[in-house]
Amino acid sequence: MFHWKGVGRMNTPEEEYLSAGQIALLPDQEAIRFYREHGWWVSPVCIESDLLDDACYGTERYYAGERDWPLMVNVGIGWTPAEQARIRTSDYLSLQMEEFRRLVQHPIVPAMAARLAGTSEIRLFHDQLLYKSPSDPASTTAIGWHTDKSYWRSCTSVNMLTAWVPLQDCTADMGPLAVFDGSHQWSHGDDLQNFGSRELGPIEERLRAAHGDAEPVVIELRRGQVSFHHCRTIHGSRPNVSSNVRIACAIHYQDADNRFNATRLPDGRTPTHINDMLCRRGADQWPDYADPDVCLRLWPPTAAVDAASSPVARANPSLPRAVNR
Repeated sequence: MFHWKGVGRMNTPEEEYLSAGQIALLPDQEAIRFYREHGWWVSPVCIESDLLDDACYGTERYYAGERDWPLMVNVGIGWTPAEQARIRTSDYLSLQMEEFRRLVQHPIVPAMAARLAGTSEIRLFHDQLLYKSPSDPASTTAIGWHTDKSYWRSCTSVNMLTAWVPLQDCTADMGPLAVFDGSHQWSHGDDLQNFGSRELGPIEERLRAAHGDAEPVVIELRRGQVSFHHCRTIHGSRPNVSSNVRIACAIHYQDADNRFNATRLPDGRTPTHINDMLCRRGADQWPDYADPDVCLRLWPPTAAVDAASSPVARANPSLPRAVNR
């Protein structure tokens, strides 16, 4: 519950859960206008080095095969040591590794997301660890131009967004996130599913032709900064040609209004997402995208924000479930 502040006024969630210094870092009205016009925004440094150091350690443990919690269902995804790929994509680390659980629940980032999206609540939808090997002169560590919404057709909301959190300084030669400015307002992004493509040129040429020589904006970040992008913003990244590994965590957020979209696609299929294998079913028997064990409420934070509140409570009934305030 929130505490009373002064006479006749209750604390806001920001006053309840953030320090004065953190509140000062939240996007102001100018930043919110920029995000809504351009489809992306870069925060000041807002994540402490210790938390990112822990995430780096968690990355090493994950790649070594360690897990703090098993997923409730074997969803058959994630990098394994047997793979030789120069780019590694690993999913749901916050549901498996304590260090990433803490990173995802760090309140300043979802608080920023809530302001940008203009929503009273932010829930986790999905998270990914993205690793690029260094010194790749070819395009094998590029990530193709796509929109997140094209992969989220099972969601009713068009207001979802992603926080992109590098675990190190991320310069242009490392292949950081790049976005097409204002592309969340274009009409053809919802079908752009090219994440796995390593050839960036053909789609870039098509977008330039359609949108007046549009060029991608490469987002360089200092360690501790976060970039946010709208679910309809076209984004991808160039290869890592530096001598350093590039590791980032993409945290995908739902706004308060998002629900499972049971509307059939043009081909007659019901849209799906891999979340549907993990989430409990609601009274309507569709996946519940507010399941507190999978789609954690991140803003305002839940009462339990440490590892004792397991994301796999159904698989480990002796552990307490998260309880929303």
